Amino acid sequence: MKFLISVLLFIPLAGLSTTQIFGTATNSVGEWIYLYEIEEFVTKTEHFVQKFKTTEKNRFYFEVEHKEVKRYSIRLNNAYSELYLEPDGSYKIIFPEESVEVIPYFSGKEVELLFLELDSTDINYKILGFEAWLDDEMADLYLLKDVDPTQFIDGVLDFKMEVLEAYRNEESSYFKNHIKYVLGKTIDNINYFGSPNELEKFNFYIRDQEVLYQLPAYVEFFKDFYAGVFLKLNQKSKELVLNGLNQADTETLVSGLLADSIVPSLQIAEIVALEIIKSEYPKGNIPQNALIKVTRFIELNSSFAENKKIASNIQKEFYQLVAGDPLPTIYLQDEIVLRNNNKYQYIHFFDPANPKSLAETYALRALYTKYKKDIDFVTIYLDSKTTNEPFKKRVLNEITWPKYDLSYYHPIWKTLNVGTFPYYILINSDSKIENNPALGPIPNGVYETIDKTFHKLLNRQ
Repeated sequence: MKFLISVLLFIPLAGLSTTQIFGTATNSVGEWIYLYEIEEFVTKTEHFVQKFKTTEKNRFYFEVEHKEVKRYSIRLNNAYSELYLEPDGSYKIIFPEESVEVIPYFSGKEVELLFLELDSTDINYKILGFEAWLDDEMADLYLLKDVDPTQFIDGVLDFKMEVLEAYRNEESSYFKNHIKYVLGKTIDNINYFGSPNELEKFNFYIRDQEVLYQLPAYVEFFKDFYAGVFLKLNQKSKELVLNGLNQADTETLVSGLLADSIVPSLQIAEIVALEIIKSEYPKGNIPQNALIKVTRFIELNSSFAENKKIASNIQKEFYQLVAGDPLPTIYLQDEIVLRNNNKYQYIHFFDPANPKSLAETYALRALYTKYKKDIDFVTIYLDSKTTNEPFKKRVLNEITWPKYDLSYYHPIWKTLNVGTFPYYILINSDSKIENNPALGPIPNGVYETIDKTFHKLLNRQ
């Protein structure tokens, strides 16, 4: 999380029952800016809360009702920034203009958020102040780690005592826990003479401690501690865990984790199981269907609501549309598109602001002229800001078949697994996916194009 802070005079607004955000988005007029709540921090899944169209004066406003400190994400086009929101809080922020540098589609680029009139008792002020102090101290101490280990150890211990003294009277349990787990992840994870061993860290940070789902620092420490947990388990636990994973037997998997003292409770065992599944799924060493079944079982049967939510979000990461899957119903501009017209459909996704898009569009137009009687063409393009609007307009004018503009935040990108541009999907006459991704109109590395595919499909009908 990157922030710049301008601490001016804070004037409290009485009688607020909600948290308010008064914002300015630099050089943004008539654009949608979005507010998301980060649901949980294992998958860091975001839940849409509100959107606001920036005014002629670049202003936006959000109003949120909640009962506890939570972390939110503000997104504008492909830029985002995160902040904490306190109940009954009031925030004045400036969302800076996006950088002109090239940024990856859909992954987003974090930008520095400017706070105005931020009160010193606010959680953002406290966390940023502490982490700035920590960064400065650790930058100095690391210079001594190999040169003078004794002075390094003394410095680490002195700093921990200074932190303890500085925040002795702190009343916010959220902030105190943040300090605890940030120190655990940074200082106590450094290997030096006298540093806490695994058992000591387990007893202090995990065992008999509340599972703090809404505290990012806790989740980060938890994930680090249990990374590669399989190698830390005793032999009996390893056998049960492997059997549970391979046989899609959740009870055996969880029992195996609980058979080792490093996993102290059912609640933690389920989270560790989900972390193992999340890590193993892309490797392909364990049947993916078995991993999906275990995840689904936890979602349906866990006694812990947050574990259910994590399991549900992990499954969304697993799901990918492949050949043979039915195409989901998709609404674009309040119109159902990609519908079954008893014809093949060739879906083209692209960014008209990309300099390479013109050549691709020329090739696509030639393809359309050749096959338009037998195959429906649809173009879906990213509605993004550009410094060259004439070029973008020229590219779009080349497309004479149906086209639809969508924002970064339309669900279709995730639903159809579109992660880069250009991207193509071929749908058969039964509204099922034929190829995802499909070949494009320009030859790939082995000189293949979609033209040959079209020819074969039409000849076999």
